[in-house]
Amino acid sequence: MSGDLRKCPFIKLEAHQNRVITCEWCNKKGLLATSANDGTVRVWSVTKNHYTLQQTCIFNKSEVSAEDLGSLGSPCDPNLSLVCWSISGKYIAAALEKVVNIWQITGGKGLLDVQPHWVSALAWPEEGPVASWAGDTLEVLLVGRMDGSLGLIEVVDSCTMHRVELEHCYRKDVAVMAIAWYSEDKPFAVGYADGKLLIGTKEPLEKGTVVMIDAHKESIACIKWDPLGQLLMSCAKETTVKLWSFAGDSWNCLYKLCHPALVNNVTWCSHLGKGSKLRLMLASGCQNGLVCVWTVPQDVSKISLSASSSSEEWWEPGPKSQIKSGYKKAEEATCVYQLKGHLTPVRSVCFNSDGLVLVSGGLGGLMNIWSLRDGSVLQSVVTGSGAIQNIACIPDVGVVACSSRSKDVLVVNCTNEWIAGNHVLATCRTSLKKQGVIGLNMAPCMRTFLERLPIMLQEQYAYEKPHVICGDQLIHSPYMQCLASLAVGLQLDQLLCNPPVPPHHAGCLPDSSTWNSAEWSWLECFSTTVKAAEALAKGVALPECFAVPDLEPVPEDELAHVMDNSKWFTGMDEQIMSWATSRPEDWHLGGKCDVYLWGAGRHGQLAEAGRNVMIPTGAPSFSQAQQVICGQNCTFVIQANGTVMACGEGSYGRLGQGNSDDLHVLTVISALQGFVVTQLVTSCGSDGHSMALTESGEVFSWGDGDYGKLGHGNSDRQRRPRQIEALQGEEVVQMSCGFKHSAVVTADGKLFTFGNGDYGRLGLGNTSNKKLPERVAALEGYQVGQVACGLNHTLAVSADGMMVWAFGDGDYGKLGLGNSTAKSSPQKVDCLCGIAIKKAACGTQFSVALTKDGHVYTFGQDRLIGLPEGRARNHNRPQLVPALNGVFIEDIVVGAEHTLGLSSSGDVYGWGSNSEGQLGLGHTNHVREPTLITALQGKGIRQISAGRCHSVAWTAPPVPPRAPGVSVPLQLGLPDSIPPQFSSLKEVSIETIRARLRLLYHFSDLMYSSWRLLNLSPNNQNSTSHYNAGTWGIVQGQLRPLLAPRVYTLPMVRSIGKTMVQGKNYGPQITVKRISTRGRKCKPIFVQIARQVVKLNASDLRLPSRAWKVKLVGEGADDAGGVFDDTITEICQELEMGIVDLLIPTPNVTAEVGYNRDRFLLNPSTCSEEYLLQFKFLGILMGVAIRTKKPLDLHLAPMVWKQLCCIPLSLEDLEEVDLLYVQTLNSILHIEDSGITEENFHEMIPLDSFVGQSADGKMVPIIPGGNSIPLTFSNRKEYVDRAVEYRLHEIDRQVAAVREGMSWIIPVPLLSLLTAKQLEQMVCGLPEISVEVLKKVVRYREVDEQHQLAQWFWKTLEEFSNEERVLFMRFVSGRSRLPANTADISQRFQIMKVDRPYDSLPTSQTCFFQLRLPPYSSQSVMAERLRYAINNCRSIDMDNYMLSRNVDNTEGSDTDY
Repeated sequence: MSGDLRKCPFIKLEAHQNRVITCEWCNKKGLLATSANDGTVRVWSVTKNHYTLQQTCIFNKSEVSAEDLGSLGSPCDPNLSLVCWSISGKYIAAALEKVVNIWQITGGKGLLDVQPHWVSALAWPEEGPVASWAGDTLEVLLVGRMDGSLGLIEVVDSCTMHRVELEHCYRKDVAVMAIAWYSEDKPFAVGYADGKLLIGTKEPLEKGTVVMIDAHKESIACIKWDPLGQLLMSCAKETTVKLWSFAGDSWNCLYKLCHPALVNNVTWCSHLGKGSKLRLMLASGCQNGLVCVWTVPQDVSKISLSASSSSEEWWEPGPKSQIKSGYKKAEEATCVYQLKGHLTPVRSVCFNSDGLVLVSGGLGGLMNIWSLRDGSVLQSVVTGSGAIQNIACIPDVGVVACSSRSKDVLVVNCTNEWIAGNHVLATCRTSLKKQGVIGLNMAPCMRTFLERLPIMLQEQYAYEKPHVICGDQLIHSPYMQCLASLAVGLQLDQLLCNPPVPPHHAGCLPDSSTWNSAEWSWLECFSTTVKAAEALAKGVALPECFAVPDLEPVPEDELAHVMDNSKWFTGMDEQIMSWATSRPEDWHLGGKCDVYLWGAGRHGQLAEAGRNVMIPTGAPSFSQAQQVICGQNCTFVIQANGTVMACGEGSYGRLGQGNSDDLHVLTVISALQGFVVTQLVTSCGSDGHSMALTESGEVFSWGDGDYGKLGHGNSDRQRRPRQIEALQGEEVVQMSCGFKHSAVVTADGKLFTFGNGDYGRLGLGNTSNKKLPERVAALEGYQVGQVACGLNHTLAVSADGMMVWAFGDGDYGKLGLGNSTAKSSPQKVDCLCGIAIKKAACGTQFSVALTKDGHVYTFGQDRLIGLPEGRARNHNRPQLVPALNGVFIEDIVVGAEHTLGLSSSGDVYGWGSNSEGQLGLGHTNHVREPTLITALQGKGIRQISAGRCHSVAWTAPPVPPRAPGVSVPLQLGLPDSIPPQFSSLKEVSIETIRARLRLLYHFSDLMYSSWRLLNLSPNNQNSTSHYNAGTWGIVQGQLRPLLAPRVYTLPMVRSIGKTMVQGKNYGPQITVKRISTRGRKCKPIFVQIARQVVKLNASDLRLPSRAWKVKLVGEGADDAGGVFDDTITEICQELEMGIVDLLIPTPNVTAEVGYNRDRFLLNPSTCSEEYLLQFKFLGILMGVAIRTKKPLDLHLAPMVWKQLCCIPLSLEDLEEVDLLYVQTLNSILHIEDSGITEENFHEMIPLDSFVGQSADGKMVPIIPGGNSIPLTFSNRKEYVDRAVEYRLHEIDRQVAAVREGMSWIIPVPLLSLLTAKQLEQMVCGLPEISVEVLKKVVRYREVDEQHQLAQWFWKTLEEFSNEERVLFMRFVSGRSRLPANTADISQRFQIMKVDRPYDSLPTSQTCFFQLRLPPYSSQSVMAERLRYAINNCRSIDMDNYMLSRNVDNTEGSDTDY
């Protein structure tokens, strides 16, 4: 221990001539009293830097004859151990044998009073009013004696006192051991040698004031009132501490605090509770050296007696004892810390004034100073020889201790400043000690490093954060990752991330003036992530800091189930996440949404609702909509999960699909996949452009780029959403697209505009165009809350709705300023100021404003503003729309020339231009005043939108506006039933599954926030050390299926978008020769392209579609995309047909057994430079497939995908591709089972050295020099281990080359978050299994097509999802795809009926592509059994029956499993 921690400065007070016995601190006066065997009490004035002796009080026993006193210095009597201060700090009392002395602090001779018997306890009241009597203050001292009598001494002044005997409190011949008196007006407590407690008052009031409690079996050691005087704590020489309180009309034991050993000393912390659940804190020191810290509820009155708890269990006994998990009731006593730091009994414990430090002293003079923030030892001090008699904490000075064999008093200056400076090292030392690492005193550099760790963390994080946030760096540096892991591994996170409050304040909000929680919030998030990951991976309890938000109320025992990881094995969590991902509609809250569209639809903007629709018509394909946005002949939908879809006119790329085609069905905008889009706006005129805002704060724009209105610094059109980089770092909350300009508003009230500047519509004081967002300087100093852009004018509204500004073109008075002049800087619209505007909207030549109390104001071109003829003259100032009088309007939307209003009752009103029927009234006449759209009445409309000449209304409730930066609260509905494919969830209630899904989503959110700090690199794989425990579960792959897709898609999409080559349709040109000339054969296309591509610059290949342009030598085709796709298809064929040597079929193909018989492995024997470059090109191809979302038709074995994702392989993975080899190795391992011994080993085993079969069938040494190492009976286990090890790593070099190629195009570190299946789907897409194709190649045996069984089977197969059909294919044929061409299916698919018990499991023979069905009672049973078989019987393959025939099996091969 010595030398590990920095020494705390201390000072010795040379106090007495003889051994010091006790020290008492008086807070009122700032004085310390010490007493010793030399018969004196000394009073010291102690401050931060001064220690002065103020007075020496000599104990006066002159009025007693000498023989009564006995010998003065004999060690057997506790001389002057009874010393105590009065409340006011005016007097000190001390007692020795039968004499009591009372001294006044100001000096003078003490008062002396001889008692009738030996004194054994003294007590002044601790608190309370000092009674005033005869003008002077009277102080009272209780004296307890060995014969059980009590006396009361009233001190009047320095020379007068009276003694009163409290005869009503006498007990005969039982010694008084301790007295506790809270205040004069409250009862006092007396503890006796026989373990009884007496509660009494100083005046003998009416009967019953003296209460005897049979408290303990042993003699009372100490009793103390809590800081409020409500709870009395008693402790005797036994293991239980009891807390008593007066309730109703009796004293009851509220708590029994059980300890593992005898308790010697107990103390309260004077600091009261805080927060919603007030608690008090106390500490106890035990005979075995343990120190315990407890918290108990502070408000005694609220605790029902039934809830009084015994802590023998750490939870409540009685009727509620089913709750065994960590959910403690608020009413209980809780043990916060068990501190082990003494080898000898602990004699005294003491809290410091703020409750953050506990000091404990034991026999042998060892004093420990503990931090109560995390239970670490801040300092251990050896005070001297002998036991530490008692300790006092002095605010701002430190700790005073006196030990039984020393004449000096030790003052240790562990001030708050000292503790703050040394806490980090103390915490690290405690953590290291728990891990068995000791000896910091030998490592000064390590010690300094640990002390500086928080500063290094914070500096490094601050330095790296901007680079990571803007995407220049994908992840934090390994150095930063190490520092963060180290901090969590050393448990520094608890110290750094939590405010410095004592344990009983843990739940309450910290004081924001002194504590900045944001400073370390990133570390807290990282720490919670890592600990939760470890808990999920190991199936142990989640950390306390893991709090799931928005959890629906769940019954308590269910909640315990949800949080208990041991009840959820990985398969279950995996199925829950897979269900939520593959069938989001099951979890959609509020079910389907009804969407009605009307107006012009010739470009497909109304989807299936029709072409020209006069009356609102439903569109089922919109049923997942959360928001619908109408634009210029196009419609966008935002789904609840943030996915964006589009349909309608595609010119100028306005649908964001990468082309200019019209779409008549809703189609996902794939460039935004992975982002959660929360808001989308689009223009209703000019050539059409749009902007989208994501939950994570990015702003994307796409469509026509004239005048720079997309904000990218140029006028190029963007056919795919592209992030506006100029707005990075601004927190955008609202956006608007005008015809030729755009505007955004940020969370801190700034307004940015960009695009065409004519008429001053940008509000920048001039009319020039801006190609990048520019802040409207004129509105600095105001908080702008929203903006609306029209044809050529703009309105802005302040955040509180009390100010409205207008600028731009003024024709028709549409600025509302009373004239029609253009304004190039924002002008206040006086009529609209001060009336709380909720929303403003701009059309072509008019404007509309909606107030918070539901009124609509309009101004501008008279035919469009909804006013009757006579009123429309005054159209250049805002006016109320009379037709809407008495209707509360919730929302207004404006197309180009028509307006819709939604009332609070769900009615929709329309007015303005109606040439295309966009008002939904069944005609095309112009409508001057607001008219009710009767077709929508009673439909429950909650939201509306208007485009250039079409409109939409729908029933989904509007999303509440979110605080910036807060993720959208996850809305989860309850599915009706558990789909059959998720069989492991059958037994669980749907509510519980939903709560668990929330928990998994919360884990995903944490991962999403902190994955950049996790070291997921494959090189970190073997160290399962304590410091990367959490990341291990992700590196190994078992936690990856539990992550929500956004964890990896968002960073992937973001990084791909950030590195996309802009403004080009295709990359560099590549020449390919396919036609052989003069009889010379061409090289494979793969090789031709590979040689050229690997020499290019990686950054030139990162395009959204064609990474390179192919020029075919001697062929006429020009590559407009088709040739590129063509060559890629040919390349895949070359790879799989073996024209290029990179891939080999799995060994199972040649052996015709097991799985993955249509899959390929990387060829282990291709390791020349040339080949490795080709593998690198294969990686580039995969990267291009991911980036351009065009899948490759490659069928690699799962094992290869696993390695590409850096998931460590296991024996099962090898078995999946080479069943026979694994069986051979198994038989060598367990060869003794077949009766083979050491003698005949070599006759039976053809191998004689450490060589084994590689994946391509060659015999190779499995360790360096394996040819010359003999294989024997005794080293066969090592042989098998080495053979497996060799096979699992034989293609490592090839995999590394592929990953290097992928890293050219995509962010490879992200692959560490993907499962093998997810990576395969990103590269190769999903194989489609067509039931129709299977029907074409089927043969029936023992059953015909018309048979019920066959009918049921096809029906079941059609109900299966595609993924289940893939599993089914794998179950019956060992393949996961069908050849693209039916003619290529060599075997017919056989369906055979077998005689087995009803409703048993189906079996298959993959060799013969055969399914064997037993009879079934119904189609649903058949479906259930088939599902079970394909999900769980993967490795049970009838092909193995040849191998297991020699095992005695009477059932016949059909029931081999």
